[in-house]
Amino acid sequence: MTDDASKIDEIEARRAERKAATATARNAQYAIDVAKIDELEVQHGDDRIAVLKMPSFVAGLPTVVVVRTPEPSKFERFRQMVRKANGAAEAQGAAKDLLAASCIVYPDEETYKRMREAWPSIHDNAGMEAIRLGEAVGKA
Repeated sequence: MTDDASKIDEIEARRAERKAATATARNAQYAIDVAKIDELEVQHGDDRIAVLKMPSFVAGLPTVVVVRTPEPSKFERFRQMVRKANGAAEAQGAAKDLLAASCIVYPDEETYKRMREAWPSIHDNAGMEAIRLGEAVGKA
């Protein structure tokens, strides 16, 4: 075996070992997360929450964020803020951010803050899910 082939094999073995350890850690965290998802489905209703899966794994952070359907008063506040924004994107974004913050049910606030550092657009996605959960869809 050539030196290059030997180096490649060593590197591939390290990569495989690292990826296996990451998968094991991700699965352990997901077991915690899925238990919480089940609890929240029972508490809020199976179709009254949305689960956002993280695109990558960061040790010490959940693999998901759970958003619940907004309370009517929170959704009305969002609608009023959007109307008052009169098309101003910054004000509309602030309305969506406020709605998202009121609808995150997992993880806790401090953990979610750390998640926002790891995945900067997560709060936008949580806001969109909160809006989606608060709307009617389709025709009867």
